[in-house]
Amino acid sequence: MTKFINRVNKVKLRFSLVAVLLLGILALYSGLAYADELSGLQGSINALKSGYAITRWPPSDGVFLVGEDLTVKALTTKYPNDPNATHVVFRWNLPDGSSNDTDPYPLEYIGNTWNGNPVYEANDTQTLSLLGDYGVQALFLNGTRDLQGPNNPYLIDSIRAISGHAIPEVPFGTIATILGMLAALSVFAIKKKVFIPKR
Repeated sequence: MTKFINRVNKVKLRFSLVAVLLLGILALYSGLAYADELSGLQGSINALKSGYAITRWPPSDGVFLVGEDLTVKALTTKYPNDPNATHVVFRWNLPDGSSNDTDPYPLEYIGNTWNGNPVYEANDTQTLSLLGDYGVQALFLNGTRDLQGPNNPYLIDSIRAISGHAIPEVPFGTIATILGMLAALSVFAIKKKVFIPKR
């Protein structure tokens, strides 16, 4: 019995060591990818070379299921050299042709850098409720005045855009159903040996 307990304890120890190692690797990876230097990431974030960018966060291919949250991050390296680049408005363009603006978000430094420059950023998240293409614009404001109408809009310093595509919650459901019906029909035909008699 003692030998069995010792074996169990050794197995538990091995699993614990593997789990700690995996957690350490994940922590290291997440630190490299999200908290330190952003210039190694692929995609629209590379527009930061111009000083402004918008990207899906965390970085993704832009395909989402209906009901999922899409988070976008606006980023700038202009501040504090350009004191006007302090706020951003996210304009969500929906698949049905409508659009809506968020309130101005302050761009804040939370520890990320781009080629050694501090990155100021803001996030916004929306739940995708419609099928189709979503477009999101980051309106980097030259001042923080509220939108008062088409003749007196935000003073915009720069605009960056990104897209996402929403698909049904079960994208292959229809195909799977049709294939299942065809398979069932084939099995039925083979078992019953259905054929058209010769004349």
